[in-house]
Amino acid sequence: MRIGYFTSSFPHRDPGTDRVLIPHAYGGVENGTYQLAKQMAKKGHDVFVFTTSDNGGDSYEEYGNIHIHRYSKNFSIGRAPISFGSLYKPIISGIKLDIVHARMGNLPVPLTGYWYSRRHSVPYIVSYHGDWDATFGSPGRRVGVFLFNNLLCDYILSNADKIIALSKEHAHESKILGKYLDNIVVIPNGLNPEEFEIPYTKEQCRENLGLPGKAKIILFLGSLTPIKAPDILVKSMKIVLDSIPDAYLVIAGDGPMEQELIELTERLGIGASVRFTGFVSDEKSQYYKAADIFVLPSRHEAFGNVLLEASASGLPIVVSDIRSVRAIVDEECNGLFAQIDDEVDFAQKIVYLLRNEVVRREKGANAREKCEPFTWDAIATKTERLYLGVLNE
Repeated sequence: MRIGYFTSSFPHRDPGTDRVLIPHAYGGVENGTYQLAKQMAKKGHDVFVFTTSDNGGDSYEEYGNIHIHRYSKNFSIGRAPISFGSLYKPIISGIKLDIVHARMGNLPVPLTGYWYSRRHSVPYIVSYHGDWDATFGSPGRRVGVFLFNNLLCDYILSNADKIIALSKEHAHESKILGKYLDNIVVIPNGLNPEEFEIPYTKEQCRENLGLPGKAKIILFLGSLTPIKAPDILVKSMKIVLDSIPDAYLVIAGDGPMEQELIELTERLGIGASVRFTGFVSDEKSQYYKAADIFVLPSRHEAFGNVLLEASASGLPIVVSDIRSVRAIVDEECNGLFAQIDDEVDFAQKIVYLLRNEVVRREKGANAREKCEPFTWDAIATKTERLYLGVLNE
């Protein structure tokens, strides 16, 4: 097959070696597209990626049977790169595809993918990664998200041959996806477990990262946005420290709430027990290994990639009681649930795990088993099966 991936951003990395060519902060959508492109290329398919450029003008990269077309960014809305070239250049490129797979992230690429599919009469598949929240960010972002949610989502999704949701629970809970349930296929994101098998001990990771060697380390990794609720974790940390004075919170990630969170830690008088790292990439696996537990207090998740990563790293998890994460977290196996927006409940669950080393180790050992169905090889096989099914309809 000749597969076209339409995504607003795509890592500047060599797919053959995974060497980073241009450092940049990429999230789950971009990394998921990158991993899927690699796996499809391994299966012998020709892969064409249409995306924006992080370093200036239009460019083309070729790595075996992976072809990457990058189009110059004109401006950004929030962290979303907007490229006018990506709106039409793939359509007139002369590249012939058998199937189009667009990531329902930032515009205009989902639109471009749809228009390409109609002009060239090929199937159009959309991956939906979560409802967009219009309640925070710059005025431009708020207006853009409002228009996207209320006008463009239905236009794109109603014309898709198939829609990929990351979990059955999210498909049913989403404000957007509810009317499309009959056309949805559930294929989660994946991971490469070997990326989290690193040749360092916990103590070495702490030393490498400048973290306190004897502390009980709580890790949060994600975007600092209201939907992830890092403020709830900071508030819970104040309570945790009353019971466990040597607890230490690492907040790895960046986003619009960063300064607000720093100020909150100072007001609560816990600044000495909290580390803000900013966005982490190459050191991510070391942060996981350095930690004792992982906490995700999100108000909503489509799936929760970081929960897979924490599980692959052998960390017990405390997470909001959200239905969509139950494929990864099980209270009888690898984690504990806390009530959404309840810092007291989060603090109690964190303290319980930090005080009970036997339980913590048992849940951490169980966590790795939860990752087995989610390797990128398995996810690519499911996706390939979907492509072939759509092409044969």
